[in-house]
Amino acid sequence: MTSAWQSDRRVDEETTPGASAARLAAALFLFLFCVGAVLRLLLCWFNPPQNAFDDHYEPIFLIMQTGATPPKDACFQCYHPPVFYWISAIIGHIALSRGMSVPHMMKLLQFVCCFYGITTLGVCYLILKKFPFSAFSAAIAFGAICFLPRHIYMSAMNSNDTISYLFVAISIYLTMVALERRIAPWRLVILSMILTLTLFTKYTAFAVLPTVLVGLVWAYRVQLIVSRGQLWLSILAALSLPLLILAGYMTSNVRHYHTPLPWNVSIYDPTMHRPRDPGGISFFSFKPWEDATMPMLAPGKLHSFWTMIYSGMWFDTEPYFLSFLDRNDDWWQRYNSWYRGEGPFPGKNPSLSRLTLFAAAGLILLGLVPLALLLIGGFLCVSGKWKRLFDTSPAIGTCMSLFPVLLAFNVAGIIALAMRLPVYNAIKPSYLLNAMSAFMVFIALGAMFLEKNRILRRTVLVTSGALFALVTVHVLHIVLSLCALMAQAG
Repeated sequence: MTSAWQSDRRVDEETTPGASAARLAAALFLFLFCVGAVLRLLLCWFNPPQNAFDDHYEPIFLIMQTGATPPKDACFQCYHPPVFYWISAIIGHIALSRGMSVPHMMKLLQFVCCFYGITTLGVCYLILKKFPFSAFSAAIAFGAICFLPRHIYMSAMNSNDTISYLFVAISIYLTMVALERRIAPWRLVILSMILTLTLFTKYTAFAVLPTVLVGLVWAYRVQLIVSRGQLWLSILAALSLPLLILAGYMTSNVRHYHTPLPWNVSIYDPTMHRPRDPGGISFFSFKPWEDATMPMLAPGKLHSFWTMIYSGMWFDTEPYFLSFLDRNDDWWQRYNSWYRGEGPFPGKNPSLSRLTLFAAAGLILLGLVPLALLLIGGFLCVSGKWKRLFDTSPAIGTCMSLFPVLLAFNVAGIIALAMRLPVYNAIKPSYLLNAMSAFMVFIALGAMFLEKNRILRRTVLVTSGALFALVTVHVLHIVLSLCALMAQAG
């Protein structure tokens, strides 16, 4: 009796620390998610509905007025795939029918986009938990996307970007579940329907198609799919519906607009108006320190592809929120005139506050830490050396193969767009957020690789904590500035 009691006690002592650590990790992930969600909600609440990269309300209003998808050339943004606009139009119609005013309805639609952004964080967490990462590396990776400034900015705007991030993440998660369950047919059918919706959110979401295809082929390579016949059936089940509908959509576009994927440059061509640096776009330079001292687009800073992508991830370099932090209205009017290609550059803004400049420099420089982790993790993933970090299985290996493909095709799409439209409008870091799940997984791999070294582990922990804190200060600074402006307006 005593011996049995002592044995149970030893088991309790051995399992309790593990259970306690699991509860602590769960609480940490919940904290990161909640803070990330609150930052997005606050910025969305105070950001004016019209403060966005493009006017996505116009196609929504056209659908609400006519009950039909508008022609691709009916307005500048009408060329986009219709899923986002139809969902927004249905919500807007219901809101108006319940007595909501048009301005409040527009704000509601802005919050719908914020909901997409917050939900994407939840789906990314589900993706992260599919891998046996350490609690430390998983927390660093999840925190990096919860506190990613560009995603926070985009979640505060009315645009079709956030819904594309969400549907791409859901598609990746469902692909992982299907692979995990050895390609169950009904799961592939569900995946097929979600992929179809994903393709019709935004052109940048097309990167999900080759990602899923490579995942299925890799599953055959590691014998999760046991025969070529099953492989072809799996490919048909997952991809035939989205590809057939996409082919029909493109055929219709060719017939009516003489191009498979319309783009309304005939209405407004940025290359004819927006400022550019001489020499064209460079894909072989990276100079983030320039943005650390002058944190916005300016002459001489419109050519470095990787610099614009990177700096715009960590600070509002385009900018759309920065003007709220500085009331030098005359300077901003002249800057916006230059931004539209209508006047000369007004020179460096002399009135940006020390807090703004500190936040810009801090975020852009501290952002190099998750970038380094991402590069290390990406190398480990592509080289196969990630298998040394934890026990693996054919399903985990196949799931891991998804992320290099997703990131590669997402980047390739942006490069192709920049070559077709060689101005800063085409080099938006927001376009790269369809690969958020890849960022997260690579950062987790990089952090797990480095955490074995005590000094590197502490360095990653301290710099990541400082980065997350500075993002919070930066977003709250914008929110408080918007509050002050609203109070002045009465």
